Amino acid sequence: MTERLNKRQRAKALTRQKVIDGARACWAKPGSYVERAPGGAGIREIAKHIKMSTGAVFANFDSKDDLWRAAFDCEPPIDSIMTRAAPALFEALQDLVDAVKAKSEDQPLYPALVAADLLDRVKEQLLDEQAKRENAEAAASLAAAAPSAVELAAA
Repeated sequence: MTERLNKRQRAKALTRQKVIDGARACWAKPGSYVERAPGGAGIREIAKHIKMSTGAVFANFDSKDDLWRAAFDCEPPIDSIMTRAAPALFEALQDLVDAVKAKSEDQPLYPALVAADLLDRVKEQLLDEQAKRENAEAAASLAAAAPSAVELAAA
């Protein structure tokens, strides 16, 4: 025999499902789990998408990772250069598919030109991400090496 849910339990279950559905919609594109990526979505974006508060999301899930696990039944993606570049790569691949479909057979080199452009776009994205990471690491090490105000005052 199944246990019947009371009104509050039903409402909570519906809210939880709405949050999961919103997460699936917001994280549908590759790379969208990483907030810093173009088109990336965090808890705020998901809450906005489902027209609820971030509190409603966190009332049902302890973390963004837990929400991912509930939505996709697997571990969340790792934040890396490739996951941050994934949206640009996905867009570029879609552009390639659309362009090749649109061109006629009298231009046999066109797919190769589009593929070369795709590679350039991906390479540029990856180099930008690498430079940002290196700059952040350099700034962090510079800040760590600088004497604190307490040390300066004591000198």
